[in-house]
Amino acid sequence: MKHFKLILTSIRILVSLLFAANVIFMVQLYDSIKERYINDVEQCLSRADQIEMVDRIIEAGLGEDNDVVWIKIGLQKSDVGTTMSAEKLREMGYSQGFRRVDKQILSIIAQHLHDNYSDRIGKTDISKIEEAFRRDLNFSGYYPEYIHVTCPGDTFEYPSGLWEIEYRVNGKLTYYAYITPLTENILSEMIGAIVTSALIALVLTFGFWYLLHVIKRLRTIEEMKDDFTNNMTHELKTPIAIAYAANDSLLQFPDPHDEERTKKYLSASLEQLSKLAGLVESILAMSMERRKHLAMSKEMIDLRTFLSSIIEQQKLRAEKNCEITLICHKDAYVEADPTHFSNVISNLIDNSIKYSGENVEIKITADSTGVSVSDNGIGIPEKSLPDIFNKFYRVPHGNTTEVRGYGIGLFYVKSIVEKHGWLIGVESRMGKGSRFTIKFRKQ
Repeated sequence: MKHFKLILTSIRILVSLLFAANVIFMVQLYDSIKERYINDVEQCLSRADQIEMVDRIIEAGLGEDNDVVWIKIGLQKSDVGTTMSAEKLREMGYSQGFRRVDKQILSIIAQHLHDNYSDRIGKTDISKIEEAFRRDLNFSGYYPEYIHVTCPGDTFEYPSGLWEIEYRVNGKLTYYAYITPLTENILSEMIGAIVTSALIALVLTFGFWYLLHVIKRLRTIEEMKDDFTNNMTHELKTPIAIAYAANDSLLQFPDPHDEERTKKYLSASLEQLSKLAGLVESILAMSMERRKHLAMSKEMIDLRTFLSSIIEQQKLRAEKNCEITLICHKDAYVEADPTHFSNVISNLIDNSIKYSGENVEIKITADSTGVSVSDNGIGIPEKSLPDIFNKFYRVPHGNTTEVRGYGIGLFYVKSIVEKHGWLIGVESRMGKGSRFTIKFRKQ
């Protein structure tokens, strides 16, 4: 058990660490995608800036024929790459800037426009930048609800939680852009990983919970089984000891003339052997139930005669004042295994007697559709009703501690009833008694 607890604790820690690692991975993935989106937004802002500046250059009459603005771009070899293999480039520590040449070209264009025209074309038209900025974002598949561009030093109020994008030209801060976070776009890329991770987490959680549930149930069954073994061992020893003592006394001190003493000891031995036979029968019944293919030797049974015989036997065995009433039609028949069906009815009557007061009243009603056994006993708590047919289960009621039982009687009853293809149910109220009903079903 110590090793089991250690393993269980280790599994809990490991699962918790896996969940934590998954959350960290998701956060990192989100940040990585967000960074890429911000780079895309920066390029959209750069293009918007160039569109606005070109418009002002043309309006200022600084453009060439056909509204052309000439820009001289110089590219170094390191900007565009070489024909060398990837392995050789890595060995040389080659810059990977050429992989984003488009961004570099935009940067060079912006730098040229600002260096050569900013002082000659007047003040920036923010509304045109915002219009071009939104259009370029939409073209890229981004549709932020809020967009605002401002120059450094300008003050304005804007909603909280926006992305703030800094736009620099030649290292100089030129604009601030504020847009609604593109969270939906990011999550749409992550949806596969999120759903998969969530499903894995749910499966692991359910599997872990189910494992603990099964283990807890097995431990409960194991405890009940141990209680049954201890109780049964004690009950087996008692009749054996009494019968042994009675027979030993007769053998050690025989007295042929004392018939009363002989009869007394033999009766005691017979009574204890009868109890011992009942205990053995209970154990065998439980063992037989485990045989999945246990065959029922069915025959047509006259219910009235059959039940009357069982009632008489129970009255003789009862140690209390017991009144058993039978209501059954003369023409009531059922096809059943006489031995097992007799054990079922005997178990129900025996329980009614054990779990009742000194004056027991039992009513048995039967016809060709079923049989019911009701009593005026102490009743069964409502919370225990779903479990009373479980193996080794005993109702946790204060009065039951004084009643000998093993938790296999009703388990055996239900097993035999189901092997016949019948149904069994129970109704009970604390202090009012119980009623067990067996419904026969035609095969």
